[in-house]
Amino acid sequence: MPQLSLTTFFNGVSTAYFAINACQLLARRQRTRLQTLLGAICAYWALTTAKDLAALLPHAYTPRMLDAIQVADGWSAITFACLLFELTTPGWVNARRVALTALPFALLTALYTAMPSHTMATVYMAFLALFGATVIRIGYARAEIYTAYLYTNFSDIDNMDISWLKKLYVAGFAYMLLWVVVSVVRHPAADSLIYLAGIAFWQLTIHFCDRLRPVVPEPYDDGADIKAAPNPRDFTFAGRMESMVENDRLYLDPKLSLRQLAERLGTNRTYLSQYFNEVKGVTFYDYINAMRINKKSVPLMQEHPEYTLDYVAKQSGFNSLSTFRRAFRKYTGTTPGCYAPPESPATDNGDSGAAPMERAENG
Repeated sequence: MPQLSLTTFFNGVSTAYFAINACQLLARRQRTRLQTLLGAICAYWALTTAKDLAALLPHAYTPRMLDAIQVADGWSAITFACLLFELTTPGWVNARRVALTALPFALLTALYTAMPSHTMATVYMAFLALFGATVIRIGYARAEIYTAYLYTNFSDIDNMDISWLKKLYVAGFAYMLLWVVVSVVRHPAADSLIYLAGIAFWQLTIHFCDRLRPVVPEPYDDGADIKAAPNPRDFTFAGRMESMVENDRLYLDPKLSLRQLAERLGTNRTYLSQYFNEVKGVTFYDYINAMRINKKSVPLMQEHPEYTLDYVAKQSGFNSLSTFRRAFRKYTGTTPGCYAPPESPATDNGDSGAAPMERAENG
């Protein structure tokens, strides 16, 4: 059957893809916890893809065999949950939590084994839909909490930011929808699509996670009650903080964190965080990056329009040009390319106006 031959080919490609990625990720000596998890996930997917060869044997592509494979494939949902929870709550994955997550899958698989039928397989599909919706809802809420923590505690989140997670939500939803369709259609050609879709999804995931350096949120254990906000006049560092950040040019330190600033002020993160949120009305991240743009980037561009944007970004305390561009637009209302010093005519043709600054620095 030609369709089975094609499906067998893509099955082999998929198995090889996951096996190679598992070896590459797990062979890294200085891998992150997230990379270790991705390596383990790829190893699991290599095994679960290889097991599909059982259905591709002659006369084995039967409804009973496909039901069994569908039940086995459902366990892959655990890998999505582990990835999502580890991204939004770094340090979440451990043996106990994975075991508890797998418990309902084990029970339903045992029921199907005891009473193999298409009805039980359908019940299992309904459970997967409920499980997926719950995981996404929890993951979305945790992502907001984690992002808020980053903006509260760090001035540079280039390698911590998980805003790209929205793209994975879309890609993951598309993959799961395709998997449901393939499970209903049950045709070898459709199976080939699911193999390719799996490769595309996990390649996108590995791409986004490669440079990610998650941080485990520190509890507010500085001896202060975060719920008991002090009176604004009790912030003894008020005024001194602003002077210190500006006069000592602390904002130019790309790695400046809330904890470091709190230590210099002789206070704790709890009160300092409350001061930014309740008195300044901004997060630590926004306060420092606004300082970088207004105190360094804009004056530097006014005095030296020949400087490249990359040079201006680095001199202003930004670790990447993309972050600098976003911050510049946020705090000035225009892009660096459209910006022009007061004495120079402004351009209106987008980033093409950055040409004078994009020349190599000559001074």
